[in-house]
Amino acid sequence: MKYISIDKLSDFEFHDAVFTLEIFANNCLKVKAEYLNIHKGTEQNSYETDMEIASAFITFEGFNLLSYEQGRAWKQDENGEFYTTDPLIIYRDDSAHCRFLEQIKSGLTIFDLGIKEGITCFIDAMSRDPFFTICFTFKSVRVEWDEYKKEAWYTSHK
Repeated sequence: MKYISIDKLSDFEFHDAVFTLEIFANNCLKVKAEYLNIHKGTEQNSYETDMEIASAFITFEGFNLLSYEQGRAWKQDENGEFYTTDPLIIYRDDSAHCRFLEQIKSGLTIFDLGIKEGITCFIDAMSRDPFFTICFTFKSVRVEWDEYKKEAWYTSHK
């Protein structure tokens, strides 16, 4: 691969990226990423704007899935406040892995990928389930790609 970024997830914009499963074995998760953007001013992006990567591979080494939270339906009351009557359902261990595998095999559309509580990552996404959140840890992450596709969509729609 022409470009390689190691342990610099903050260089990327994941909103609307699509992940499809390549490998999930031995605490290694490798996905193919489409519609992934890289921020301007980063080591791997010499353009003067955020750029969309043509296609990338993201490999999480030491991947440890902590939880899978099922989405809930939200409603709005007469005061504009949001509420839900759906129960909070969080899967862990084997049931979390089964649900996550079912979703990622169909491809994930990413809404957000970030860090919470210092070392735990989260992904808000949709697939077969209309919304879910996974929490996980990892030891290292590598993003690899060969070329840029175009200027990031959100830079031309400001």
